[in-house]
Amino acid sequence: MYTIGEFSRITNITVKALRVYHDKGLLTPSFIDESTNYRYYANREIEFAHVISTLKAMQFSLVEIKDVLNNINDDADLMSVLADKQAKIIQDISSLNNVSSAIDFILTKEKEAKKIMTNTNEVTLKQLPNIEVITQTWQGQYSDTGKAIGKLYRTAGRHVTGTVFNLYFDSEYKEIATLESCLPVKSIVSNKLRGKDSSIVFKKLPGGHYYTLLHVGPYEDIGVSYAKIFQHIKACGHTPTTPSREVYIKGPGMLFKGNPAKYITEIQIPFSDLLP
Repeated sequence: MYTIGEFSRITNITVKALRVYHDKGLLTPSFIDESTNYRYYANREIEFAHVISTLKAMQFSLVEIKDVLNNINDDADLMSVLADKQAKIIQDISSLNNVSSAIDFILTKEKEAKKIMTNTNEVTLKQLPNIEVITQTWQGQYSDTGKAIGKLYRTAGRHVTGTVFNLYFDSEYKEIATLESCLPVKSIVSNKLRGKDSSIVFKKLPGGHYYTLLHVGPYEDIGVSYAKIFQHIKACGHTPTTPSREVYIKGPGMLFKGNPAKYITEIQIPFSDLLP
Protein backbone atom coordinates (compact mmCIF):
# COMPACT_ATOMS: atom_id res chain seq x y z
CA MET A 1 0.00 0.00 0.00
CA TYR A 2 1.13 3.51 -0.77
CA THR A 3 0.29 6.69 1.09
CA ILE A 4 -1.30 9.44 -0.99
CA GLY A 5 2.05 11.28 -1.01
CA GLU A 6 3.91 8.20 -2.24
CA PHE A 7 1.24 7.50 -4.82
CA SER A 8 1.53 11.11 -5.98
CA ARG A 9 5.28 10.66 -6.60
CA ILE A 10 4.70 7.36 -8.44
CA THR A 11 1.98 8.71 -10.77
CA ASN A 12 3.11 12.36 -11.15
CA ILE A 13 -0.34 13.49 -10.03
CA THR A 14 -0.63 16.11 -7.31
CA VAL A 15 -2.20 15.19 -3.99
CA LYS A 16 -4.82 17.87 -4.58
CA ALA A 17 -5.77 16.27 -7.93
CA LEU A 18 -5.91 12.78 -6.36
CA ARG A 19 -8.37 14.06 -3.77
CA VAL A 20 -10.50 15.58 -6.53
CA TYR A 21 -10.43 12.31 -8.50
CA HIS A 22 -11.57 10.48 -5.38
CA ASP A 23 -14.39 12.95 -4.72
CA LYS A 24 -15.52 12.70 -8.38
CA GLY A 25 -15.48 8.90 -8.29
CA LEU A 26 -12.67 8.51 -10.84
CA LEU A 27 -9.95 7.00 -8.68
CA THR A 28 -10.94 5.47 -5.35
CA PRO A 29 -8.18 4.47 -2.90
CA SER A 30 -7.92 0.79 -1.98
CA PHE A 31 -8.16 1.61 1.69
CA ILE A 32 -9.18 4.59 3.85
CA ASP A 33 -8.24 4.62 7.51
CA GLU A 34 -11.45 5.51 9.35
CA SER A 35 -9.62 6.94 12.35
CA THR A 36 -7.32 9.25 10.38
CA ASN A 37 -9.17 9.45 7.04
CA TYR A 38 -5.84 8.80 5.33
CA ARG A 39 -6.01 7.37 1.82
CA TYR A 40 -3.91 4.37 0.75
CA TYR A 41 -3.42 3.11 -2.79
CA ALA A 42 -2.46 -0.28 -4.25
CA ASN A 43 -0.60 -1.19 -7.44
CA ARG A 44 -3.84 -1.69 -9.36
CA GLU A 45 -4.68 2.01 -8.96
CA ILE A 46 -1.49 2.96 -10.80
CA GLU A 47 -2.93 1.80 -14.14
CA PHE A 48 -6.13 3.79 -13.58
CA ALA A 49 -4.06 6.85 -12.69
CA HIS A 50 -2.11 6.45 -15.93
CA VAL A 51 -5.34 6.22 -17.94
CA ILE A 52 -6.72 9.35 -16.28
CA SER A 53 -3.52 11.34 -16.95
CA THR A 54 -3.40 10.20 -20.58
CA LEU A 55 -7.02 11.08 -21.29
CA LYS A 56 -6.67 14.41 -19.48
CA ALA A 57 -3.71 15.25 -21.74
CA MET A 58 -6.02 14.53 -24.69
CA GLN A 59 -8.41 17.23 -23.44
CA PHE A 60 -10.99 14.80 -22.03
CA SER A 61 -13.06 16.35 -19.24
CA LEU A 62 -13.34 14.59 -15.88
CA VAL A 63 -16.92 13.64 -16.74
CA GLU A 64 -15.76 12.08 -20.03
CA ILE A 65 -12.91 10.27 -18.26
CA LYS A 66 -15.29 8.82 -15.69
CA ASP A 67 -17.52 7.55 -18.50
CA VAL A 68 -14.54 5.86 -20.16
CA LEU A 69 -13.41 4.22 -16.91
CA ASN A 70 -16.92 2.94 -16.18
CA ASN A 71 -17.73 1.59 -19.64
CA ILE A 72 -14.54 0.70 -21.51
CA ASN A 73 -12.15 -2.13 -20.69
CA ASP A 74 -9.67 -2.29 -23.58
CA ASP A 75 -8.15 -0.24 -26.41
CA ALA A 76 -10.44 -1.74 -29.05
CA ASP A 77 -13.49 -0.32 -27.31
CA LEU A 78 -11.68 2.99 -26.86
CA MET A 79 -11.20 3.58 -30.60
CA SER A 80 -14.66 5.00 -31.29
CA VAL A 81 -14.39 7.30 -28.26
CA LEU A 82 -11.02 8.61 -29.47
CA ALA A 83 -12.36 9.08 -33.00
CA ASP A 84 -15.27 11.17 -31.68
CA LYS A 85 -12.89 13.22 -29.54
CA GLN A 86 -10.58 13.81 -32.49
CA ALA A 87 -13.48 15.03 -34.62
CA LYS A 88 -14.49 17.45 -31.86
CA ILE A 89 -10.93 18.74 -31.54
CA ILE A 90 -10.69 19.31 -35.31
CA GLN A 91 -13.95 21.25 -35.15
CA ASP A 92 -12.63 23.31 -32.24
CA ILE A 93 -9.38 24.03 -34.11
CA SER A 94 -11.36 25.32 -37.09
CA SER A 95 -13.43 27.54 -34.81
CA LEU A 96 -10.33 28.88 -33.05
CA ASN A 97 -8.67 29.57 -36.41
CA ASN A 98 -11.68 31.68 -37.36
CA VAL A 99 -11.44 33.58 -34.09
CA SER A 100 -7.70 34.10 -34.57
CA SER A 101 -8.27 35.40 -38.10
CA ALA A 102 -10.91 37.85 -36.87
CA ILE A 103 -8.57 39.16 -34.16
CA ASP A 104 -5.68 39.42 -36.62
CA PHE A 105 -7.88 41.38 -39.04
CA ILE A 106 -8.79 43.93 -36.35
CA LEU A 107 -5.16 44.30 -35.21
CA THR A 108 -3.92 44.72 -38.79
CA LYS A 109 -6.54 47.37 -39.58
CA GLU A 110 -5.60 49.34 -36.47
CA LYS A 111 -1.89 49.21 -37.36
CA GLU A 112 -2.65 50.39 -40.90
CA ALA A 113 -4.81 53.22 -39.58
CA LYS A 114 -2.04 54.44 -37.26
CA LYS A 115 0.46 54.34 -40.12
CA ILE A 116 -1.86 56.26 -42.41
CA MET A 117 -2.44 58.96 -39.79
CA THR A 118 1.23 59.94 -40.13
CA ASN A 119 0.84 60.67 -43.85
CA THR A 120 0.08 64.14 -45.18
CA ASN A 121 -3.50 64.84 -46.21
CA GLU A 122 -2.75 65.61 -49.85
CA VAL A 123 -4.40 64.57 -53.10
CA THR A 124 -2.40 61.85 -54.87
CA LEU A 125 -2.75 59.96 -58.15
CA LYS A 126 -2.82 56.19 -57.70
CA GLN A 127 -2.98 53.15 -59.93
CA LEU A 128 -5.49 50.89 -58.17
CA PRO A 129 -5.08 47.15 -58.88
CA ASN A 130 -7.77 44.73 -60.00
CA ILE A 131 -9.29 43.06 -56.94
CA GLU A 132 -11.63 40.18 -56.16
CA VAL A 133 -14.60 41.25 -54.06
CA ILE A 134 -18.04 40.27 -52.90
CA THR A 135 -20.54 43.05 -53.47
CA GLN A 136 -24.10 44.05 -52.83
CA THR A 137 -25.80 46.79 -54.83
CA TRP A 138 -28.50 48.65 -52.93
CA GLN A 139 -30.45 51.87 -52.72
CA GLY A 140 -30.97 53.89 -49.59
CA GLN A 141 -29.55 56.57 -47.37
CA TYR A 142 -25.80 56.84 -46.94
CA SER A 143 -26.23 56.14 -43.22
CA ASP A 144 -27.49 52.64 -44.09
CA THR A 145 -24.00 51.62 -45.23
CA GLY A 146 -23.24 49.83 -41.96
CA LYS A 147 -26.01 47.28 -42.52
CA ALA A 148 -24.73 46.35 -45.97
CA ILE A 149 -21.13 46.15 -44.78
CA GLY A 150 -22.07 43.94 -41.84
CA LYS A 151 -23.78 41.51 -44.19
CA LEU A 152 -20.68 41.29 -46.39
CA TYR A 153 -18.41 40.58 -43.42
CA ARG A 154 -20.72 37.83 -42.16
CA THR A 155 -20.69 36.24 -45.61
CA ALA A 156 -16.91 36.42 -46.09
CA GLY A 157 -15.95 35.18 -42.62
CA ARG A 158 -12.19 34.70 -42.31
CA HIS A 159 -11.60 35.09 -46.05
CA VAL A 160 -11.44 38.91 -45.99
CA THR A 161 -8.28 40.26 -47.66
CA GLY A 162 -8.76 44.03 -47.58
CA THR A 163 -10.70 47.05 -46.46
CA VAL A 164 -14.40 47.45 -47.24
CA PHE A 165 -15.51 50.29 -49.51
CA ASN A 166 -18.52 51.74 -51.30
CA LEU A 167 -18.93 52.50 -54.97
CA TYR A 168 -21.02 55.62 -55.63
CA PHE A 169 -22.78 55.74 -59.00
CA ASP A 170 -24.48 59.10 -58.49
CA SER A 171 -22.44 62.16 -59.39
CA GLU A 172 -24.46 64.30 -56.97
CA TYR A 173 -25.89 63.98 -53.47
CA LYS A 174 -29.20 62.11 -53.31
CA GLU A 175 -31.45 61.35 -50.38
CA ILE A 176 -31.94 57.86 -51.83
CA ALA A 177 -28.65 56.93 -53.44
CA THR A 178 -27.48 53.96 -55.51
CA LEU A 179 -24.45 52.31 -53.92
CA GLU A 180 -22.46 49.11 -54.21
CA SER A 181 -20.73 47.91 -51.06
CA CYS A 182 -17.58 45.89 -51.79
CA LEU A 183 -15.37 43.70 -49.61
CA PRO A 184 -12.05 42.28 -50.90
CA VAL A 185 -11.96 38.51 -50.37
CA LYS A 186 -10.19 35.31 -51.35
CA SER A 187 -11.61 33.72 -54.48
CA ILE A 188 -12.69 30.68 -52.43
CA VAL A 189 -15.66 32.76 -51.24
CA SER A 190 -17.22 32.44 -54.70
CA ASN A 191 -17.94 28.78 -53.91
CA LYS A 192 -19.61 29.67 -50.60
CA LEU A 193 -22.16 31.91 -52.34
CA ARG A 194 -23.77 29.17 -54.39
CA GLY A 195 -27.39 28.71 -53.42
CA LYS A 196 -27.25 31.55 -50.88
CA ASP A 197 -28.31 35.20 -50.89
CA SER A 198 -28.48 36.16 -54.59
CA SER A 199 -28.04 39.86 -53.74
CA ILE A 200 -24.40 39.21 -52.80
CA VAL A 201 -22.16 38.37 -55.74
CA PHE A 202 -18.48 37.63 -56.25
CA LYS A 203 -16.66 39.46 -59.02
CA LYS A 204 -13.34 40.85 -60.15
CA LEU A 205 -13.38 44.63 -59.91
CA PRO A 206 -11.10 46.37 -62.42
CA GLY A 207 -8.61 48.91 -61.17
CA GLY A 208 -7.37 52.02 -62.93
CA HIS A 209 -6.06 55.49 -62.25
CA TYR A 210 -7.77 57.39 -59.43
CA TYR A 211 -7.18 60.63 -57.62
CA THR A 212 -7.26 59.89 -53.89
CA LEU A 213 -7.49 61.88 -50.68
CA LEU A 214 -7.57 60.81 -47.03
CA HIS A 215 -10.41 62.30 -45.02
CA VAL A 216 -9.77 62.22 -41.28
CA GLY A 217 -12.84 62.96 -39.20
CA PRO A 218 -16.59 62.25 -39.06
CA TYR A 219 -18.49 61.34 -42.20
CA GLU A 220 -20.65 64.45 -41.78
CA ASP A 221 -17.60 66.62 -42.61
CA ILE A 222 -16.47 64.67 -45.68
CA GLY A 223 -17.86 67.33 -48.04
CA VAL A 224 -14.82 69.52 -47.31
CA SER A 225 -12.51 66.77 -48.53
CA TYR A 226 -14.63 66.22 -51.65
CA ALA A 227 -14.30 69.94 -52.45
CA LYS A 228 -10.52 69.68 -52.14
CA ILE A 229 -10.18 66.65 -54.39
CA PHE A 230 -12.60 68.00 -57.03
CA GLN A 231 -10.65 71.25 -57.17
CA HIS A 232 -7.40 69.35 -57.61
CA ILE A 233 -8.75 67.12 -60.37
CA LYS A 234 -10.08 70.09 -62.34
CA ALA A 235 -6.86 72.03 -61.81
CA CYS A 236 -5.07 69.08 -63.42
CA GLY A 237 -7.35 69.41 -66.45
CA HIS A 238 -9.48 66.33 -65.80
CA THR A 239 -13.17 65.68 -65.21
CA PRO A 240 -14.30 63.63 -62.16
CA THR A 241 -16.36 60.58 -63.20
CA THR A 242 -18.16 57.70 -61.53
CA PRO A 243 -18.29 55.30 -59.83
CA SER A 244 -16.23 56.94 -57.11
CA ARG A 245 -15.11 55.01 -54.04
CA GLU A 246 -15.03 55.60 -50.32
CA VAL A 247 -12.66 53.19 -48.55
CA TYR A 248 -13.45 52.91 -44.83
CA ILE A 249 -9.97 52.47 -43.40
CA LYS A 250 -11.09 53.26 -39.86
CA GLY A 251 -14.65 53.80 -38.73
CA PRO A 252 -17.05 52.40 -36.14
CA GLY A 253 -15.45 49.23 -34.79
CA MET A 254 -16.89 45.77 -34.32
CA LEU A 255 -17.22 46.38 -30.57
CA PHE A 256 -17.13 50.14 -30.03
CA LYS A 257 -18.30 53.12 -32.06
CA GLY A 258 -14.99 54.86 -31.42
CA ASN A 259 -14.16 58.53 -31.83
CA PRO A 260 -15.56 59.96 -35.10
CA ALA A 261 -12.75 62.54 -35.09
CA LYS A 262 -10.35 59.64 -35.73
CA TYR A 263 -12.31 57.99 -38.55
CA ILE A 264 -10.24 57.61 -41.73
CA THR A 265 -11.90 57.43 -45.14
CA GLU A 266 -10.01 57.39 -48.42
CA ILE A 267 -11.90 59.09 -51.25
CA GLN A 268 -11.03 57.64 -54.66
CA ILE A 269 -12.25 59.46 -57.78
CA PRO A 270 -11.84 58.19 -61.36
CA PHE A 271 -11.52 60.78 -64.10
CA SER A 272 -11.87 61.27 -67.81
CA ASP A 273 -9.44 62.81 -70.27
CA LEU A 274 -8.65 66.50 -70.49
CA LEU A 275 -11.50 68.98 -70.29
CA PRO A 276 -12.53 70.42 -73.68
